[in-house]
Amino acid sequence: MKYSRYDFILVLLSFFQASGLLLWAIYFNDLYFNENCLIFLFQLFLFYFNPIVTTHNFLHTPFFTSSWMNSSFAILNSMNLGLPQILYKYHHLNHHRHNNSLEDPSSTYLFGKNKKQEHWISYSARSLFREGTTLAFKQTLQKKETAQLLVETLSTLFFWSMLVFINWKFFICAYLPLFYAGWFLAHVENYFEHFKARAPSNRFGNAVSFYGRGYNIVMFNEGYHQEHHISPQEHWSKRPETTLRYQKQMREAGAYTAKLPPLLGMFER
Repeated sequence: MKYSRYDFILVLLSFFQASGLLLWAIYFNDLYFNENCLIFLFQLFLFYFNPIVTTHNFLHTPFFTSSWMNSSFAILNSMNLGLPQILYKYHHLNHHRHNNSLEDPSSTYLFGKNKKQEHWISYSARSLFREGTTLAFKQTLQKKETAQLLVETLSTLFFWSMLVFINWKFFICAYLPLFYAGWFLAHVENYFEHFKARAPSNRFGNAVSFYGRGYNIVMFNEGYHQEHHISPQEHWSKRPETTLRYQKQMREAGAYTAKLPPLLGMFER
């Protein structure tokens, strides 16, 4: 592994997510309703976890020293995301370039009214279908990464075709709701990682961190989100060090610290 042996856990989880979906499709008809519901909830966590932790960290700090291994992992992970990972890459790079300002296609303010943030439900429900994906597609072509886009797209379509071939009822009744719900939760996470943050132009106050120990162990320090915006190319294991290094600047910028994990941000007062 290029940065940390702990990244191998994320690689294993990606393999587990893909293989688990295939096995679920195979045995879907043989399981009781409550068993399918439990598997749905477990797979939902894996689906939400992937873009927030695995893909997110992989884009900033690729797991492998070998470029072909990184490309291969991107192909596998596109199957897990249900869309080409390279589109996520440029969509997310735009987010870091503009830091939740109106130029950011994933901004929580973009579709808000009276200069306020959009409601979290509307933001999370619609973000998957907004123009950020189209912009990412154009940027992929401009960066001459068409070949990788094509391979990732074909791998995603192949994976979907496998699920349909194994059990089309599973695909419609379980996978498609899982796909949408997983991305919905991922957008909820992003929303509350910027809710109550200061102006996007303030490097030390344009995101929200949550320092709960249990959450950050499970989520590989994803709670250190302000720190991540300060040093986006720093490995996730180094984010607590970033807190110490820029504590004064964040305090002066009025960086907001959340009391609850991002998925529970709607309950924070």
